[in-house]
Amino acid sequence: MNSNFVFILIALALTAVVVLVLMWSLLRSRLTPEHKHEQANTSVYRQQLLDLEKEHSQGVITASSFELTRAELLGRMLEDTAQAEDASDAKSPRALASAMVLAVLLPVAAMTTYVLLGQPLGLDPQMTAAVDAQQQPDLQAMADSLAQKLQADSSDPQRWAMLGRVYRALNQYDKALSAFQKALELEGNDEVALERAEVLALRRGGDFTGEPWAVILQVLAKNARHFNGLALAGSASYAQGDYKKAIQYWQQARSQLNDNDEELKGLDIALNTAREKAGEPVLAPKASAAVQVTVPATVPATVPASGAVLSGRVSIDPSVKAQIAPTDVVFVYAIPTDGQKMPLAILRKTADNFPFDFVLDDSTAMNSASKLSSQTKVTLKVRISKSGEAMTRSGDWMGVLENVAVGSRNLKLVVNQQAP
Repeated sequence: MNSNFVFILIALALTAVVVLVLMWSLLRSRLTPEHKHEQANTSVYRQQLLDLEKEHSQGVITASSFELTRAELLGRMLEDTAQAEDASDAKSPRALASAMVLAVLLPVAAMTTYVLLGQPLGLDPQMTAAVDAQQQPDLQAMADSLAQKLQADSSDPQRWAMLGRVYRALNQYDKALSAFQKALELEGNDEVALERAEVLALRRGGDFTGEPWAVILQVLAKNARHFNGLALAGSASYAQGDYKKAIQYWQQARSQLNDNDEELKGLDIALNTAREKAGEPVLAPKASAAVQVTVPATVPATVPASGAVLSGRVSIDPSVKAQIAPTDVVFVYAIPTDGQKMPLAILRKTADNFPFDFVLDDSTAMNSASKLSSQTKVTLKVRISKSGEAMTRSGDWMGVLENVAVGSRNLKLVVNQQAP
């Protein structure tokens, strides 16, 4: 089935869910106290966020799509919460009128906006990153609003956890860690503990050694079948290059899924990527009723899967070093030579790692429909971002290699030019 058609169906379904949730919240507010309305609405969004975190830890969705979707959920939750707190009369007849208006206008507005402004390319990583960058001020406003509410009432662990997720979306890892810690002090929660451990690793540039690993192992010591714990343990092992251990953890997580679970496909992709790197046989994904996977009988001879790799070393010109901070974010990525901007494969580091070796292959793809192995030549780029945003900004320092053959190794990529 065409991926864009699937997206439209999912978008319509989610719009219907949002309409039902909002109508239910508004109509229920006529008969119940305001605080119950807010708690019910918050519970719905909280479950959606937990599901989203689960999909991200399993590799079902990309990091940029994860952050964008989470930001949208947080925005709707904060907006609904604000509406509930500002309501002066829980039995106002305006609730019914508002519900009817939402039922009609929300789907129409959503579809009209997408038709006028949207495009399928908006699903690609580069476009997602651009939208995410534009939402940074809104996310900061959300964080400020939530922080103010916590100053008035700091006893809600769920709200502290929510603040941590907003700060994480803003790449403000120190503040995120502090918020998650507050949530854990109020209420022990293994899911929040794992989130905090992952943010700590992100702040270190993907290094899980020390406390992050200790937290993961503590969670698994209490429950050896903790799904998110196993998924994150697999990701941590993979990040450290221990692919055999990653396979073990991910396989234990996979054993808990049914054949029709939607998470199965993403986990199988992660497992096969780890198997390939570990030199083990790659297994054909199992088709399910929910997701039908077609496995080609042969791999096209023009681009062998084993050769779809770019590797080399990234360095920085001595004349540029003085203008780079150790905490600046470094993106190494490959894009098609035909002018498309979406990355085929991408790697993220911090500037304190210079110089460093890099490897780009299909396991570092941000979109399963657009991989390095689909090309014969690419443009290879390195870019340093002080804001941590994926979208190129004027003044960013860069390095470029044009018309690089896929499969090239021992490449030399140097940061030596500035974006206009």
